Amino acid sequence: MSTLTKAEKGFSREQVERISEAKNEPAWARELRLQSWEAWEEIPMPTLKDEEWRRTDISHIDFQSYRPYALDSGNGRAAVSSLPDATRSLVEDRGIRGGWQFQNDSAVQLNELDSDLREKGVIFTSLDEAVHNHPELVKEYLFSKVMTPAYSKFAALNGAFWSGGAFLYVPRGVELELPMESFVNVNTPEMGIFQHNLIILEESASAEFVEMSQSGKPDIDGLNCGITEIYLHQNARMNHVSIQNWAGGMYDFSNKRAYLERDAQMTWVVSTFGGQLTKNHIDSVTDGEGAHADTLGLYFLDESQHLDTGILLKFNQPHTSGDSVFKGALKGQSRSVFQGLIKIEQEAQQVDAQLENKNLLLEKGARADSIPVLEIQADDVTASHGATVGRIDDAQMYYLMSRGLNRAQAERVIISGFFEDVIREIRSETTSDLIHSLIQRKIEQ
Repeated sequence: MSTLTKAEKGFSREQVERISEAKNEPAWARELRLQSWEAWEEIPMPTLKDEEWRRTDISHIDFQSYRPYALDSGNGRAAVSSLPDATRSLVEDRGIRGGWQFQNDSAVQLNELDSDLREKGVIFTSLDEAVHNHPELVKEYLFSKVMTPAYSKFAALNGAFWSGGAFLYVPRGVELELPMESFVNVNTPEMGIFQHNLIILEESASAEFVEMSQSGKPDIDGLNCGITEIYLHQNARMNHVSIQNWAGGMYDFSNKRAYLERDAQMTWVVSTFGGQLTKNHIDSVTDGEGAHADTLGLYFLDESQHLDTGILLKFNQPHTSGDSVFKGALKGQSRSVFQGLIKIEQEAQQVDAQLENKNLLLEKGARADSIPVLEIQADDVTASHGATVGRIDDAQMYYLMSRGLNRAQAERVIISGFFEDVIREIRSETTSDLIHSLIQRKIEQ
């Protein structure tokens, strides 16, 4: 693999060919990049005239002002002591895990996997290395069985310029008791980050994957266009936790999608704290009887932050189920948009699905829009949706203050408790503690 220096600004076919050549990719991978580039050029840029985007204006973003990659260090290894301070403290405080990796800008610089798991056939490496070392698996699943570049404008951009991200493969019957973790750090201004996670769990396997995204500098600006693809074979079980804490100058366009075979179980826990503008989508497609998918999320916004979250629970087969619960707290002039869809196909009888979004407006300038939708073709299902937008309950405040808490302390208790039913779904105690600390930091700002 040759060394690739920092790219010039702007996206082009030439840049696509250059990154593929520098990575010494096989012909099929290069062709997939070029197909993605063609999709990027063909798919119109979203505007306020598009229903999904009419509450999120991106016309002011100059996408040609970002660099599509910076691989000055190639795919080399770094010592923990050389990691950025914020990441090093996270890594050192995480406790025991099955494996972890660190990505800085476009390159995965450190990757570790427990030797016992390696002996069991578990693969955990960067997607770049997996293309070379496990091409048969990557070729079968990458932008194939879960998502294609045509999924969206920004999925296509990721397909053209992806660099870094994790590849996790768990063989049949192997259960990972410890989480696998990924740290993504942006350190170079005006960078485009295109990490791509590809996760495959064979029959009756289980795993938890935790992804933490952050900025190395508090005022850094950049573009994140990440993708996570998850394929769960029969009776596999997956927990995916994401913690987004970008700096205030970041634009984030991310897509996460899982495909579930018979009796598979998927749980997403998505938390969003940072970024100037975030537009993300989390999909679960149940395509086997007995499959179950939960999509849980929390967000805490302040100042002028804008978050637009799209949720899809799609049921293709009967006797499947799923729930989605998203909760948000908003301060300043921040705004959240929640667009949730339960889609039940005609063959999918006896489906049980719920969709819920709750928002706390902590200051007068904050705004929350909730658009939950049911699209049901079957006639024997249980499906419901609901949304609430309100302020902290005066009765709760009075009760806590009557017990000796001042107003600030009472507010802190109420907000923390508001998120607790989402946080308790996280198996890792250190991950839960990290999210609690980010919530407290937002409260105190």
